Amino acid sequence: MKILFTGGGGAGSEAIYRILKDFYDVYFADADINAINPLIPLKRRHSIPMANNPKFLEGVKKICDQLSIDLLIPGVDEELALLGELDSVNIMLPDADYVNTMLDKFKSSQVLSGLGLDAPVTTLISDYKNNNWTYFPCIAKPVSGRGSRDVYIIESAKQISAYLSLTGISEYKAVLQEKIVGIEYTVLVAADSKANLHAVVPVKIKSKKGITISAITERNLLVEEACRNIHNLLPTRGCYNIQLILTSDGKVFPFEINPRISTTFCMSLVAGVNPIDIYSQKCAPEKLLTYKTGLKLQRYWTNDFS
Repeated sequence: MKILFTGGGGAGSEAIYRILKDFYDVYFADADINAINPLIPLKRRHSIPMANNPKFLEGVKKICDQLSIDLLIPGVDEELALLGELDSVNIMLPDADYVNTMLDKFKSSQVLSGLGLDAPVTTLISDYKNNNWTYFPCIAKPVSGRGSRDVYIIESAKQISAYLSLTGISEYKAVLQEKIVGIEYTVLVAADSKANLHAVVPVKIKSKKGITISAITERNLLVEEACRNIHNLLPTRGCYNIQLILTSDGKVFPFEINPRISTTFCMSLVAGVNPIDIYSQKCAPEKLLTYKTGLKLQRYWTNDFS
């Protein structure tokens, strides 16, 4: 099987290549080809236009055709809605409506709350006064964004205008979210092409700087059951990532759902869960897949000179 990952300059690509190269014919694409780790052979690194470039879809399709790609796996938020339009390419991607909802942090929070889940209270900054917002300290972040960009802790109402001035984001394009105290998990959820759930892999975050730096897979029944419940309430195909907080009293608060693979995708592969194989299946399993617990991830910087 020939597989193309976009967002090839991401932190997990080098590990994905090492893990999968003996099982698949793997390629990586990025708008900045120099960002792709040089440990990945040059013939497997490809350049594509930025998602906001009118020629983006044309560029991706051209590479898929040239390489006879069997499966495209996107890794960049800005690309997701656009790539859903490529009918001629098999894409490991959740349903279009699911993608559009989860890419909007306000809409997604409203959906989660509407399902009766313990989601953090969230409001558009433009509405916080009308909603009598009292959740300080809280989190301010863009409605659309990734990698913790323009995410700040807001201690009081006086800091909200400063946040908008500092980031340049419109009050209609940013949210305030209740700050939940507890342990953060990033959870891989893998379903097949018919939205049947096959695996839930909780990863406990030890260190994070935009992306996960240090983490460990952990069997936590509260987290697993919460994520299974979310999928049953909002079934979708493919692989996605749930970010959540587990509080000291055992409550699970999902605060974001990323409708794509995350930088910890490589951990699930090493832990024994392969979302690529799962996606090709079309029937529900008798029980969810098991995974290796206590698997540790530690990321390091490397320096390349040429």
